Amino acid sequence: MTKISPSTRLNGRDPATSSREVVRAVADLVSLIEPRLLGLWREAGMTLSQRRVLRWLREGPRSAGEVAAGLGISSPSLTRMLTKLERRGLIVRALDTRDRRRILVALTAQGRRSLEDHRVFSGTSLVLAAKRLSSTEQRNLTESVGTLVRLARELESGDAGD
Repeated sequence: MTKISPSTRLNGRDPATSSREVVRAVADLVSLIEPRLLGLWREAGMTLSQRRVLRWLREGPRSAGEVAAGLGISSPSLTRMLTKLERRGLIVRALDTRDRRRILVALTAQGRRSLEDHRVFSGTSLVLAAKRLSSTEQRNLTESVGTLVRLARELESGDAGD
């Protein structure tokens, strides 16, 4: 009897088929999420990229270079976004007192509220469906999606090894 390693086959399917199925499932999920996010962006008057910057700052002030690298965007693009966010009172920029060559970016109270105020998925079929999952299913899904996102980000940034 020939033994097939788990890396070669997954649940009786070859990895290429499984990968396509994962991507299709994620695309289906995005199709449920996208209309809500578009409404949020219109309501907030903010682009997805600007919102990503705000979310990146949620844990505390970061250098502009750190934000640009973490989000995979160029410094000039980030500067334009920061200018718009600063004009709206959502972020502040200041010189780093420990290294005056660095600019630190931080959320303002208004910026923090803009992240918290929007419960765009509240009461949606997606949230209701998530509540119907068992706690094990919720944990497994959260871990799997988290791993998928982490691996994809590593590949995009060139950090993942072969």
